[in-house]
Amino acid sequence: MTLLTRIRTTGTVAWLARREASLVWQAEEELAAIQSRRLQAMVQHACRNVPYYREWIRKAGTEPGDLRTAADLARMPLVDKLDLTLEPERFFAPGYENKDGLTLLSSGTSGRRRRFRYDAPALFEALAAGRRQRIALQPLVGREAGYRELVFNREGSAGQQIRRFWEDRTVVPRPVELTRRYLAPSLPFPELLAGVNEFKPDVVRGIGSHVGAFFRWVAETGSRILKPKVVVYGADAMLPDDRAVIERELGIPVLSTYQAVEALRIGFQCEARRGFHISTDQVIVRVVDNRGRDVAPGQRGEVVLTSLTSRATVVINYRLGDIVTTAPQTRCTCGRTLPLIVDEIDGRLDDLIVREGGTRVHALTILPRLQAVDGVRQVQVVQEDLDAFRLRVIWGRGCDEQPAELVRRMSAVLGERIRVEVEPVKVLAQEPSGKVKSVFCELDRQ
Repeated sequence: MTLLTRIRTTGTVAWLARREASLVWQAEEELAAIQSRRLQAMVQHACRNVPYYREWIRKAGTEPGDLRTAADLARMPLVDKLDLTLEPERFFAPGYENKDGLTLLSSGTSGRRRRFRYDAPALFEALAAGRRQRIALQPLVGREAGYRELVFNREGSAGQQIRRFWEDRTVVPRPVELTRRYLAPSLPFPELLAGVNEFKPDVVRGIGSHVGAFFRWVAETGSRILKPKVVVYGADAMLPDDRAVIERELGIPVLSTYQAVEALRIGFQCEARRGFHISTDQVIVRVVDNRGRDVAPGQRGEVVLTSLTSRATVVINYRLGDIVTTAPQTRCTCGRTLPLIVDEIDGRLDDLIVREGGTRVHALTILPRLQAVDGVRQVQVVQEDLDAFRLRVIWGRGCDEQPAELVRRMSAVLGERIRVEVEPVKVLAQEPSGKVKSVFCELDRQ
């Protein structure tokens, strides 16, 4: 991409980012109008170009123009996650494979990996929308831009892929950009601690359960740490006890973001830390009961997601699977008018793998490597002892099974001394939520 093109793209992102300073405080009626316009445009696009939704609207006996608000979506059938997993091409708008964009894979921690294509405009809008959280972090960090951020995330993660896409297509002035460094979450905790103390970050960002376990280890061992000004987590939940240790014992504020590969920006916590503000200009989040009916404010239910940005892979009325509680009142003490979901998000249920010295390794460090082996449909990791593991594997029909390759990839992350038994199975047991737990640690149950 030429420098001139990158400068033009940067100008577009800067123009989009300007509205971020005021959009989240606009009147609720204005935000609802923005959402309605974008929903109508997305439905029209989907019914013209996306096979699944042409059939979806026909079977429902309605017309695209009838779907104008979230309330209208409540009359439509829910889209199951398995449909997109098994037939991703039916959710894809032809022609976008030749346009600038990015193809991402879901983490696979819910049982199977899903493929999503994002067009460049949607990715640039997500880049601009990142300013929402920077503004929320400003009272804690002291400035909106130019601070130091240390990220615990694996090489090749969706977040890294998106970041590299942005960096390859924009030119960001140094005073505006963050100074960012990545550390692999598979590293032993003492090495992560050394990385924190050497880099001296203002913000530490990571996967909820993993970053919570790391800071709990810091507190329990009495290790010396140069404390960041704030900890930010996403991808999965942080244990309440871990959050309490970070905030009360270590004195570090903790915020969270709500994102999914199906929709890059769903929600974020502000400085008040009372819940997740939902970005209603970019997504529609419905919360439904087990019969697909919208729940009343203050009740728990399953998230049904509609993305209003990407026109490559289209997601409308999609059962995301996360369980949340809607807020009994919309307005947060911070003054933002975006609606709230409260409490923690019940999403991924995977355990952390225990290593020597109290280090914990997250499922996302292991699973993508295993799922990339040819023939693997689903895989579950069971830690039976510190160095003993069982892999329950569903192999594709007629494929060449490669158990030795699975063992090799496990050993590459966890060390050569581990023992791995590969067990072919026909099905993996589901949790009551319907999700498949991909990592069990039996040491935590002994």
